[in-house]
Amino acid sequence: MNQVNQVNQVNQVNQVNQVNSPKLSYRAEIDGLRAIAVVSVILYHAQMVLFGRDWFEGGFIGVDIFFVISGYLITRIILSELELKGSFSFLNFYERRARRILPMLFVVIFVSVPYAWQKLLPSDFVEYAESILASLFFGSNFFFYFSTTEYGADSALLKPFLHTWSLGVEEQFYFVFPILAIIAFKYFRKHFLAILVGLSLLSLQFSELMEVRNSDLNFYLPFSRFWELAVGSMLAYRELYYKPSNKGFASQSLPMIGLYLISYSILFFDGKTPHPSFHTLIPIIGVALIIGFASKDELVGKVLGSKPFVWVGLISYSAYLWHFPIFAFSRMGNELTNYDKFELVGVTFLLSIFSYFFIEKPFRKNTIISQKSFMAISVIAVFVTVTLAVLTINKEGFVNRMPTILLSILDKDGSLKKFQTLKKGDKSCFDRSIDKHCVFGKGLKSRVVVVGDSHMGALSSQFFSRLKYKVEYVELTKAGCPFVVDYSFRCGKQRQLRRLEIINERPSTVVLFSRFPQWLNNKSFSIKGDHQDLSLRIPKYKHNRKDLFSKFKATVDLLIENGHNVVLVYPTSEVGLSVPRRILSYFNETNAEEVERYYSVNSLSNSYKGFTQWSSDTFALFDEVEHKNLIKVYPHRLFCDTFVVDRCVSQFGDKVFFSDKTHLSAVGANLVADQIFKSISDADFIQTN
Repeated sequence: MNQVNQVNQVNQVNQVNQVNSPKLSYRAEIDGLRAIAVVSVILYHAQMVLFGRDWFEGGFIGVDIFFVISGYLITRIILSELELKGSFSFLNFYERRARRILPMLFVVIFVSVPYAWQKLLPSDFVEYAESILASLFFGSNFFFYFSTTEYGADSALLKPFLHTWSLGVEEQFYFVFPILAIIAFKYFRKHFLAILVGLSLLSLQFSELMEVRNSDLNFYLPFSRFWELAVGSMLAYRELYYKPSNKGFASQSLPMIGLYLISYSILFFDGKTPHPSFHTLIPIIGVALIIGFASKDELVGKVLGSKPFVWVGLISYSAYLWHFPIFAFSRMGNELTNYDKFELVGVTFLLSIFSYFFIEKPFRKNTIISQKSFMAISVIAVFVTVTLAVLTINKEGFVNRMPTILLSILDKDGSLKKFQTLKKGDKSCFDRSIDKHCVFGKGLKSRVVVVGDSHMGALSSQFFSRLKYKVEYVELTKAGCPFVVDYSFRCGKQRQLRRLEIINERPSTVVLFSRFPQWLNNKSFSIKGDHQDLSLRIPKYKHNRKDLFSKFKATVDLLIENGHNVVLVYPTSEVGLSVPRRILSYFNETNAEEVERYYSVNSLSNSYKGFTQWSSDTFALFDEVEHKNLIKVYPHRLFCDTFVVDRCVSQFGDKVFFSDKTHLSAVGANLVADQIFKSISDADFIQTN
């Protein structure tokens, strides 16, 4: 029996000797990678245009770099503890995660509250409160998906806690992966790596398929990102069990290739790059090559391990949390210059240095803040945060903060919506699943189908009120999805084909209305003047204009050939800034009486000439389409050169025509709905029962 025990002990010693030191040693180049990740993300969100180009359109891959690093470090911790102790302490693991994540999150939340009170409109304030709750319980990725937030869109840049979606993904990984790792380690140890590779391949294939079917859901789903974290896990497993060498040709050259792949992705990926997808393999492989082969003995490791990179890496978590609300609040009601953006980047890093030394470091050490004290502080912080958030939601964003001039675009429930949408039951008809689209008055003699993006969605409620109980009314609206057959935009070709099938169910009057300048333009302009003048950037999602032109014309021709009447609605006047936010910003700069006095004699407006320059490509395309069964409606004529000569107004007196910088308010939508209804009636396109 003793001999058997001795043999077992020898085998155990031999087994341990086959494993590299489980102790997690500090690697400076990892902090250098963090520096690249956080700087690329910050500059991506800053959207600085230098020498005619935004050089960091691919900076969103910084988050993917963080995912790989997290997967590597967490797996190294789990496997190291299992090797050393034969068990794993979930309590210690989650306490370390909480000490790392929660203190800074609470600080940013509490600091942001006064700015939210001052700058956010009621509906935005409610969403802000909901996003805080989501971030606190690590569900931000799902929250922002279900609130139809398209990451990278201009509107997304004004959501102060949008960036916490990545914390949600990481924390969901932290909850699930340790359990999977422990089960695999204890019961399928020989197949641990094979299981990891298999799950990664499934996740990668899933993200590729989802990118085609639902790109927004794909972006936020944790399983679409699992493979990125798992790449880091594989690197940790390799480091522990395969004794990688830091010498030789591979170790000297592969980190340089990795740095090139990351740099290429940051500089040449953009809003059109499918992500996450097979394309994302480029930066992920780059990160893997650096983590797997870089060291203090080769060039890339030396550079990334240098003091400037390491220092930025050390404050990267604070910088990541601070930068987005700083930029979001600064953008509200203002157009930021490059100088402003550089200034905000500087403020971000100054705050991050302070936070690192006075928040992050003390809370990570249980010798400074004991477990008992940390728990007490966390419970109090959670209670205060939840109380503030729930109160804000129940009070509908504290509408009484608003100047009187904004009351004209409040909904009936007292909240100020981004834009008013048509509802069926309790659910909006906008952004529904295509097979659950809204139909009213089914079977009535005439049929009207409204189809387009959120701009049609903002108009639909007012337009429907003029047709209610008179015709069959069908709404097919989706954010970022103008109707062009065989063209996906951000919603997929399958949705476009299904829209066509629904339209073709019987002869209809089809109303086409979308923000086409966003997709067709290849230029920007800025007419200098006071804050009322318009400044529009080159759209983030630039498309093949020739292809889009031809397919749009083919869509209109196809609708007419199939026996439909078509109503082509031209663009509304762009305003370049959020009208309510600009009014609220001015309201906060002065007093209520001054605001009311100012806007009673002045109007927020922009140059008529500037608007025609901005939308000239769309006008040229629409002008080329002619047919007896097609009528054209010109909403800009309601707002341009009417209230004020040579100006396109977005607000006049107590009337606010836009609920943000592009979408019509209920007041503006009423005017445009009247115009469309009159045009359809005059053309005899509908016959009421």
